[in-house]
Amino acid sequence: MRFKYPGKIGQSHLFKEYGFPFPKTLRWKSVKEFKETYADLENFPHEIPFLIKANNLHEAEGIYLVEDMISLSEALGHLSRYEVSGLWGFVTQDCVSSGGNVLRAVIIGNRVITYWKRPDKSRQIITTISRGAIIDYLWRPALQEKGKDQASALLKKTGVNLAAVDFVFPLSDEEPDPLFLEINYYFGRRGLGGSIKYYGLLFQAIQEWLTEEGLNPKPIRLI
Repeated sequence: MRFKYPGKIGQSHLFKEYGFPFPKTLRWKSVKEFKETYADLENFPHEIPFLIKANNLHEAEGIYLVEDMISLSEALGHLSRYEVSGLWGFVTQDCVSSGGNVLRAVIIGNRVITYWKRPDKSRQIITTISRGAIIDYLWRPALQEKGKDQASALLKKTGVNLAAVDFVFPLSDEEPDPLFLEINYYFGRRGLGGSIKYYGLLFQAIQEWLTEEGLNPKPIRLI
């Protein structure tokens, strides 16, 4: 799945083809293609505000909030510089009214662990732990269960069994449901309790997988 559906462009195809819910997303090969499609840039492809996300960057790098013509021009300028260095492609995406709260669901083997990445500043929309987001294990447990169910469905349908999946909820809805944002195949471990805890979970998942495959897990050691 990682190589068949690479980057944010590829993952948007994965979500669509497998029937997973995700925010309205448009795919762009280049800044030139975007500008040719929207020659009058005031004809935005989404309602304001919306997000622009570079295809192959992670942890909120290359993500821009577009609120007006100035922020759009700045974002396109950054993307043009990425293209010079060989990083092509981006998506534009609806900005979901989540209050900046993102649910992370970490799939390790057959286990799914969830926690929230919550903004540490008011009106913060782009939230990531590397930039000071608050890790919250207890907030909105019913929504965590919904996200866990969707992550389990991803595991069952695609076989993805080691990844961190980010979800966003339209919290203005009375009964919000999770929307897939991104699958991270390399991900931080702070929300899992650190690297030692992560390796213990991974080791357990490997043992369970070996058992399921009819192999003996006992010779395997965590060094």
